[in-house]
Amino acid sequence: MHRIPATFFLLAALTTAAYADTWLVVPLSNLTAKPNMNWIGESAAESITEALTREGILVVDREDRKEGERRLALKPNTRWTRASILKLAESLDADRVVFGSFEMAASEGAGMGTLKLAAQTINVRDLRKGGTFSETGPLEDLATLQSHLAWQVLKYSAPQSAPSEEQFRLTRTSIRVDALENYVRGLLAEDPDAQERYFQQALKLDGRYSQAAYQYGRLLFLRNNNPSAALQLEKVKNWDPHYRSATFMLGIAKFRMNEFRAAEAAFLRVSKEVPLSEVLNNLGVTQFRLNQPEAVENLRRALEGDDKDPVYHFNLGVALLSRGANAEAAEQFRATLDRDPKDQEATKLLGRSLRPPTTGISREELAGLERLKLDYEDAAYQQLKVLMSPKKK
Repeated sequence: MHRIPATFFLLAALTTAAYADTWLVVPLSNLTAKPNMNWIGESAAESITEALTREGILVVDREDRKEGERRLALKPNTRWTRASILKLAESLDADRVVFGSFEMAASEGAGMGTLKLAAQTINVRDLRKGGTFSETGPLEDLATLQSHLAWQVLKYSAPQSAPSEEQFRLTRTSIRVDALENYVRGLLAEDPDAQERYFQQALKLDGRYSQAAYQYGRLLFLRNNNPSAALQLEKVKNWDPHYRSATFMLGIAKFRMNEFRAAEAAFLRVSKEVPLSEVLNNLGVTQFRLNQPEAVENLRRALEGDDKDPVYHFNLGVALLSRGANAEAAEQFRATLDRDPKDQEATKLLGRSLRPPTTGISREELAGLERLKLDYEDAAYQQLKVLMSPKKK
């Protein structure tokens, strides 16, 4: 769990509003006799989740949902009972749940068939039924169909703030159905190599596919293929719910490639929206490499947000030592060792910081010792928004 800076909690405490609703979207059940079409239910769920998330509504992310399914032994690609869906929602602390089904009818012409999507919402706390939504059309228009279904759910969930359908459609790209299929099959695949093949194919079929670029870029990033990862992560659009996560990874990839100006720009973009400690730490470390005076300030801000993490103490100590502030640096290295007594580098630098100032250490000698934070989850940002958002009635 990420720690949110204390100043954020102060802001949250100043508001009298309670927390906002958390939504869970589960895959639509496959009512056809064709198991190879299960991906459509997951695709519709992704579309609804993306629409809600983009408008600032807190939605249980896919990985948390899958973990909840594993804990409850809910088998994927099967039709769950309403009781099972509600139990899953309760286990994930969701206030409202979206679920439904899809079915197919044979096409009278040369098309792929007619698809009918149906969804509904339930208030988990009082079991009150909410909105019901449906959409019917050719399978080849799946992107348009599920986008319209997503807008209906969004309009129901946020009637005052949801954009008009026309505005909603203007901000979305109509992705080819075969690209959609490959993308979702990539999400469903367990093997990383298979995932990579599916995401590659999705992008080959439709190069505008921001979500596929994010997932493919993330896989490449995890494999430490930084140049290729950066190429994909730069394609992620600023409206994509994964944009901040993609930009954070892009910053790390650029740092590893010694492109420090590009790395700083990436971390700055994220920090302006989400000033979490890991973002400020990486920004400060990058600015240290660029010999910028803002480095120490941002490293202090990272430490303010989480003074229990030895990484933040260590990096601030390195920056202070490079400036000749030996006494302050020694305090930070001691704090590092209090939290991680086995840190040999901190022990060594503590010794250096205790020497007379005439035997100082140069910034060039310290470059490369700084420590990046590699994990970033936008959930912390969303939690903050929840704290400061009014409860919907």
